[in-house]
Amino acid sequence: MIRNDQNETRPSATVSSQLSVAQAAVMQILPGLLSLPVFAVIAFTLSQNGVPNIYALGIAILLIEVPVTWAIIIWRVRNESDGGFSAAKAFPWHASIPWWQYLVIGLPIILFSMIMIAGIGPRIAGIILNSVFTWVPDWFVMRPDPAIFSSLSKEMLLALWVLILVAMVLVGGFTQELFARGFLLPRTEHLGRWAPALNALFFAILHTIAPWDWVGFFLMTLPWAYLVWWRRSVKIGLFIHVGMLALQWLGLTMVVFGLVPAPS
Repeated sequence: MIRNDQNETRPSATVSSQLSVAQAAVMQILPGLLSLPVFAVIAFTLSQNGVPNIYALGIAILLIEVPVTWAIIIWRVRNESDGGFSAAKAFPWHASIPWWQYLVIGLPIILFSMIMIAGIGPRIAGIILNSVFTWVPDWFVMRPDPAIFSSLSKEMLLALWVLILVAMVLVGGFTQELFARGFLLPRTEHLGRWAPALNALFFAILHTIAPWDWVGFFLMTLPWAYLVWWRRSVKIGLFIHVGMLALQWLGLTMVVFGLVPAPS
């Protein structure tokens, strides 16, 4: 067990092979960096046919970000353990957490994250985008405008529904959280209380296609990065991250199946 400054005990699962700040930054950002040109090519091509670039994001996640992420995880763990690989070695922070903490701590953080995504984050991003990134072409910018749904056919909406479920919730979000908080955070434990803050920062920069969103992503991720660090469990991080994405997907579900009208 580890004893913190308030004399509380928390589970310990120390990884002997620690990463430097530079190593952690490169590992976290590389998948997003390699996804950037793929997203750009697909987004530009789709824009010529009036298709929103959110499709390009989902494709880039599946084709580049997720495979590169898992390649880094497997490569690093094999180097740490002389060629062997196991989930326990890759993701050492998996302590059990009482169910009520998911409700009392996890749900409020999900609510905070949804507020950041739907309200505060886009406002911050808009200020940065309109003052620093005015040179970025419109076809590249992913704007949080629900009105895009009204221009899509039922078939295109259904395709987007499946793509978001697979690429951004079940595969993308799950992989991102395992990598950032399950894999990298334990390997920067030597940084102490700075580790979660740097983890949240590098996670924000991972989203290379939208640097104007970095401030919002950092503020959104910071609470649950510290929560995972405090509880030594990526399980609650997965609950928050995947849960937040699932709620967004449920909103799209209601539009796709006509439960609510598409925003106009």
